[in-house]
Amino acid sequence: MRIGAPRHARTSRRWGLRSAAVWLLLSAAGWPQAHATASLDPALGKALFDRKWVAAPASTDTADGLGPLFNARSCAACHQGGGGTRFPATANGKAPDGIVVRLSGMEGQPHPVLGRQLQPLAVAGFAPEGRIFWDGSRVSFTLADPSLTAHAEVRSAPSLKTMRAIERVDEAAIVQAADPDDVNGDGISGRARMVDDGKGGQVAGRFGLKAAHATLDTQIADAFAFDMGLSSRFFPLPSGDCSEAEQQCRRGRSGASSATEGHEISTEMVALVADYLRTLKPARAPTAMPALFTTTGCAACHTPALPGSKGETVTLFSDLLLHDLGQENEGVVREADVSAAEWRTAPLVDLFADEGRRRYMHDGRAATLEEAIARHGGEAEKAAAAFRRLNRNDKDALLRFLSSL
Repeated sequence: MRIGAPRHARTSRRWGLRSAAVWLLLSAAGWPQAHATASLDPALGKALFDRKWVAAPASTDTADGLGPLFNARSCAACHQGGGGTRFPATANGKAPDGIVVRLSGMEGQPHPVLGRQLQPLAVAGFAPEGRIFWDGSRVSFTLADPSLTAHAEVRSAPSLKTMRAIERVDEAAIVQAADPDDVNGDGISGRARMVDDGKGGQVAGRFGLKAAHATLDTQIADAFAFDMGLSSRFFPLPSGDCSEAEQQCRRGRSGASSATEGHEISTEMVALVADYLRTLKPARAPTAMPALFTTTGCAACHTPALPGSKGETVTLFSDLLLHDLGQENEGVVREADVSAAEWRTAPLVDLFADEGRRRYMHDGRAATLEEAIARHGGEAEKAAAAFRRLNRNDKDALLRFLSSL
């Protein structure tokens, strides 16, 4: 393949990224197949998604800056094929790819030394903060510095095949569905998480387990910054999650470049990854929804469909609101005004078991969908209790429907 502009009638709207480095990324991802796509942007985005980033300095500009501490070398490492965490069927000691251990100090804030999350990997010359393990049913971790203590909660990477649908939901639909004071008396008090829109205002968050991001771009940039230590204008953190107490880490070499706006990842690179994620979709369409999904109360939070921003209907099985799931699901990390027990309603599309390597809930603690339902507490306790009262045939019918999503 000739490095440079392609011999191709189509052009991308982002010619600023047509550097030799990016074309090399595309070639590594399988250019002959990508060449036939309707647009070059998703192909470039996939190349960036699959890219294994390296430490700075590297011979290829715009491809370095990893770490110094990190959780993964690529987006694809945690989201193989755009999916979520894949759990080994048996204990093997190694943490599943896509598992993150979020840390906090005594008051729920990021840990004063280790930062927002445990970084189990490091570039040459630096030491990881600890290790993460899997025993076949749960995740555990150890800290490299035995003098430190930390509160921790496990978070499992969700499937990215819902990103396009989440993005399409009309913001007004999210806000209007909120009932934080339970005015209607149904025991459900979901609320919209309002986040900074970058323009001095606020918008409803929708992406992430705590609805921390309103846009797909900032969600992606957050992962680049905290999972891989790659800075962007959204998160200008050249040392990633290194805290002020980790001065050696902060002195690590940066991969910032004029080609990437003085950061390690440019705004265009983030946008290209977003373009790729918009091409992902669940592997199957849901079967007909049984009345049991509504009568048990599941639909009160897992709203089957929401209005789209262009007047379309978006099938998601989520209201994208924060709900208190009770002490059973309370973590230790607080995010701004979000309590440790509040979680954004998980979309139920793309629930299939992935050859038995899928687990459920925000931390992967549930091995089956039935166990996940049983673990619902707080605002969801009534629905979980209604499911428990069903006879076996009705339970199986509802589980078959969920498995079809």
